[in-house]
Amino acid sequence: MVIPAVGNGVFISCFPLWVVPWVGEFHVPRSTAMTGFAVGNLVMGLASPIVGNCLERFPARWSVTLGGIALAAGFLLGSIAHSFWQIIALYASVLALGAAFTGLLPAQSVAVRILPHKAGTLSGVITMGISAGGIVMPVVLTGPVAALGWRSAFLITGAIVLFTIVPAAWFLLSGYDNSGTAVYGAATRVGEETARLTTREIVGRLAFWVPLMGVVPAMFVVGTVLTNAVAIAADSGITIGVAGYLVPAIAAGGMIGSIGLGWLCDRMDYRWVFGVTAAATVSALLVLLDHVGPVPMALAFAMVGIVAGGVFPVVGVMVVRSFGPIVFARIMGIMMPPLIIAMAVAPVVAGWVRDSTGSYNAAFVYCAVLMLLSGMAVFAFKLEPLKPGG
Repeated sequence: MVIPAVGNGVFISCFPLWVVPWVGEFHVPRSTAMTGFAVGNLVMGLASPIVGNCLERFPARWSVTLGGIALAAGFLLGSIAHSFWQIIALYASVLALGAAFTGLLPAQSVAVRILPHKAGTLSGVITMGISAGGIVMPVVLTGPVAALGWRSAFLITGAIVLFTIVPAAWFLLSGYDNSGTAVYGAATRVGEETARLTTREIVGRLAFWVPLMGVVPAMFVVGTVLTNAVAIAADSGITIGVAGYLVPAIAAGGMIGSIGLGWLCDRMDYRWVFGVTAAATVSALLVLLDHVGPVPMALAFAMVGIVAGGVFPVVGVMVVRSFGPIVFARIMGIMMPPLIIAMAVAPVVAGWVRDSTGSYNAAFVYCAVLMLLSGMAVFAFKLEPLKPGG
């Protein structure tokens, strides 16, 4: 849990710490300064299939350790950058790949190999750990940025990565190689058989598309509400000062969802868990259609947060039960690019709707329809564990 908490924390959550110093030193507009974040996240998402294949073919110990070294090297090199294009280049290459190999996907992959029957709970704990890292790392690095400047803070960040992620990956993951474990609900020979499946064969199975039908609409909804939360509140007549305090409701919901939904999926039919969650999300989106006060809006935001935090544990359970833990990383890696695209497109579409109609209501309606169809699809198709020879 330490590895993705630090990796995600320094790559994503700490990015806002650098923006103002970069604007001042390199004399670039804020929009240009944010380019590194956008490009870096895009590359990290698109690299997920590569990460998944590496985790399946090579020991996680080596993959994650090298990822940590790359992440540390990116910050160390960034500290001596002379032009802003060099910062963007680092975020689009070394830093993005390092973050991809030390993030959620490797952590989930190792976890489900160790305890495949606890895939939901473990995925939830990892997700919560990432959220904690997003709180802790900016707090740790804010002081150095203010007192020493961003270049020294970059050096400190590189050192933190080098002395946390790298040794943790090398020593803690030494016992978990690429041999995998027995498949959830099936014999070990089935796990060996799924490992021989080609990517085309995996994509050709319904068991691949059902989780994707669940997670992509959910991430589209999250992207719509999360990035527009303050604007949505303002449209309901809530002042900016109050609206800012509503945003943490999404994070609070995420913490509940990451642990709660994962724990439930380990103990009951995941279809009911996802179906009820989708129905509750639809209700929350319909609530936002009206000009509601701070409390109802906070509850609606919290429900969206529950989906944001819980969808990966739920999908993790679906993948493990259908394919087993050995090909888990490869399948989740293939799913990541559509998720990144959904998250990137959603706020832009919602913003266009608001500009065109003067309201977010149309966005809430199409998001509610997407979640309804998503819940119905996941509930309708019951996935069975892969049988030997199946």
